[in-house]
Amino acid sequence: MDQIIHRVLRFDRFALDLARGCLRAGDQAVDLRPKTFEVLCYLTENAGRLVSKQELFEAVWPNVSVCDDSLVQCIRELRQKFGDEDRRLIKTVSRRGYLLDVTVLAETPPSRGGSAMQISDLPRKLVPAPDLGRRVPRTIAAHGLRILGIVVAGLLCVASIFLLPTSVADPSLVSRADSASGALELRPTFKDCADCPEMVALPAGEFMMGSPKDERGRRSAEGLPRRVVIPKRIAIGKFEVTVDQFAAFAAETEMAVGNACQKLVRSSGGSSPWGPPEASFRQPGFEVSGSQPVVCISWHEAQAYVAWLSRRTGRPYRLPTEAEWEYASRAGTSTMYSFGDDETALCAYARFADLGSIFEWRGGCRSDTAAYGPLPVGSLKPNPWGIFDMHGNAWEWVKDCWTPNASDMPTDGSAFSRPDGCDVGVMRGGSWAAPYAKLRSATRWPAKPTSHYHHLGFRVALSLGG
Repeated sequence: MDQIIHRVLRFDRFALDLARGCLRAGDQAVDLRPKTFEVLCYLTENAGRLVSKQELFEAVWPNVSVCDDSLVQCIRELRQKFGDEDRRLIKTVSRRGYLLDVTVLAETPPSRGGSAMQISDLPRKLVPAPDLGRRVPRTIAAHGLRILGIVVAGLLCVASIFLLPTSVADPSLVSRADSASGALELRPTFKDCADCPEMVALPAGEFMMGSPKDERGRRSAEGLPRRVVIPKRIAIGKFEVTVDQFAAFAAETEMAVGNACQKLVRSSGGSSPWGPPEASFRQPGFEVSGSQPVVCISWHEAQAYVAWLSRRTGRPYRLPTEAEWEYASRAGTSTMYSFGDDETALCAYARFADLGSIFEWRGGCRSDTAAYGPLPVGSLKPNPWGIFDMHGNAWEWVKDCWTPNASDMPTDGSAFSRPDGCDVGVMRGGSWAAPYAKLRSATRWPAKPTSHYHHLGFRVALSLGG
């Protein structure tokens, strides 16, 4: 008998597509954070059975110590997305766990000639017996998620069914042959605490930094390609620092937020497109969710965050240097973008001023999701090393001081500094409001360290040594 691999689990009005790594409600994709999606997968695989908190922790956060709030936030997000205020679908059993109280239909691939069936109709050996005292093994559906995810799940359901841009919540769900510039080479990841930034470990190595004379959109400040060595292993944020992560820092340190951030008030023409300082990272001028990249952050505030993170974890977190940032962005490539030189493919990887945006400088491709502001981190495809949003979404501060002369910059991976400190800093990567030429891996742009712009955030780095 052929082995049954379940690709779609249906319950209530939802369809959980394990192969493509997404949730749908009718014709609409439901956006979930990666860990929330994993919690949903596990609850769905065990629908109709009480799942203990400990079991969920071991299934979703293996070998990581997390607090109850991490799970509570995932359950809260699921209830919000489900419209489950009355807890009809997800029931809480006090001090014991959660129960997804639905009937789940599991569909087999059409090529197998299968049809929908209830999970209760599957052979009993595929359904775990209740045991709240230990972790219950994952069912065949979970193994199907891992196997199929490696092979085909880089295409989110929205892309495959409704022809919208590909959106991937987790790089483990991206085909290893998906990158136009070569095979995906996912790097190890880790977190030092439940709400710390997730980090991607990178090997020591070397790369060609800068851009050739004939690269479209280049500026002289990028310099011609030159060999730069990253002498020791480093780690860099898998995602940009999020609103929730920065808010935890602001709350613990009682940081004065203020309203020093400037918003874009014009899309074209005139003198300056920037309005008066009146916004903040909590209210940057567009609707904000906790999973979006934090913006309206100055270089000094980014430095304060990494110092706080270092104290909290006992590890030397910092901003990446320019060289480290470009090394991570290129991920072994030498093209304009980490996926190649074709800006018409950029919409699958980056949030920027595409053809659907309001900006006069729009171009490249049309995403059909060009609302004002960034996307939640990790919404689009990662680069070949499994790092998200290195192109677009939010500009990112780096550690260096600005120099317009690339020849001044160190070639050993360290930061360029000035004896009296930085009068001008550097931001990298482009943003949701930037034209596609500013999203290139070599792009570098000056900004005053005190600047607060509602398209400017950061990601963190960590020296690993060795």
